Amino acid sequence: MGSLASLIMLFLYLFIPSIILYMIIKTAIKNAIRELKDDGIL
Repeated sequence: MGSLASLIMLFLYLFIPSIILYMIIKTAIKNAIRELKDDGIL
């Protein structure tokens, strides 16, 4: 049972940062595209 708990903790430690990173990157790309459109590049 202890190994299952540690497996779940490991999964959360890997999973949550990747979600946060994904959200940050998605927001950054969205802002960059908006700025490029405002500048008339895209």
